[in-house]
Formats: sequence, structure tokens, C-alpha cells
Amino acid sequence: MDFLVLLVVIGLVWLVVTVVRKMMSSAPGHHGQTAGHYYPDIDEEEFEPAVAPRGTAHRDIPPLFPDFYHGVLFAVGKEPTPQNLLALVEYVSQMLTLNAVMWFQQTGDAAAQERFMNRFRGGGGDDQKLELVTDDMIDFLWAWRPSTHQALRDWMPELEQKLTGPDSKLWQFGDELPFGIWEMKD
Repeated sequence: MDFLVLLVVIGLVWLVVTVVRKMMSSAPGHHGQTAGHYYPDIDEEEFEPAVAPRGTAHRDIPPLFPDFYHGVLFAVGKEPTPQNLLALVEYVSQMLTLNAVMWFQQTGDAAAQERFMNRFRGGGGDDQKLELVTDDMIDFLWAWRPSTHQALRDWMPELEQKLTGPDSKLWQFGDELPFGIWEMKD
């Protein structure tokens, strides 16, 4: 009987934690979309954000590595080889950088843009694991400004569609994805 009571208590605690997390992550407000890109509502309040180290940003977007990348590669008929994974990570990081730059410019936060570019230019610092660079970018943006949370949530399914849809550049290559997909002409 004590075991059953314990299970009920654990279930209730889990339910309360889930509801509180959902309430805290639900930001009211309109999140606009322009030309296929999502832009967060911008607070007029200026602040210097703290950028959390990897894994402490408490984001509710699942890590991209490895499952997201494996799913994309599977959807476009490519094996998850190290070459394909890193080429896809590079491509996604370029796509995210473009969105991040637009968000920085929209907010007028040139200092955050400079920190972002210094941190991630060329795939990040010497200690940066390339396969985790996009996840680290998401953590940076998540910690930078709460108004990016919904924009990032909205961007993820859009990104997956762009990568796996019929117009994706990934279909243009054979078994091995090249580096530099971002710079290639359609």
C-alpha cells in the first residue's frame, strides 16, 4: 500500500512540474512571420544577457545532435556518416546564423551579435565539438533574450521542412554531402 501511495505522489509531483514548466515557457504575445522567417516580439527593455554554458540554458527544444541530424539524413536517403553529419551541421549552423543576425539587427543589439560571431565564426573555438555547434548556438540565443524562445520553437519545424522537402539542396548530392552547401548556387 505504501508503494502505491508513493507512486501516486510521484505522479502528482511530475504533473505539477510539467504544468509549471509549460506555463513558464508559454510567452504571451504575437510572433510575426515575414518572408518565411520568424521574428520574436522585442522588449524595449535593454539588458545584458548572461549566456549559459552548454546544457544549462534550460531550453525546451530537444538537442539537435544526434537525433535531428540522423532523421534529416534518413529522410533524404543519406547514411549518417561522419562526413554527412558534419556537412549537415555546418549547413544548419549557417542557416541559424542568418536568423540570429536578423534577430540581433532587429533588436539593435550589436554587442550580442559580435559575441555570437566571435564565439561561433569558423565553427567555434578550438575546444568546440563541431557536431554540437548548432546546439550551442541555440543555447546562446535562448540565454540571450527570452523573446527568441518562441522564434526558435517555430523555426525548428520550418528548418526540418526546408532540409527534407522536395526543394532541399540535400537532394542534389549523391551518397556524400559536401562541405560548403550554404555557398553553393541552386
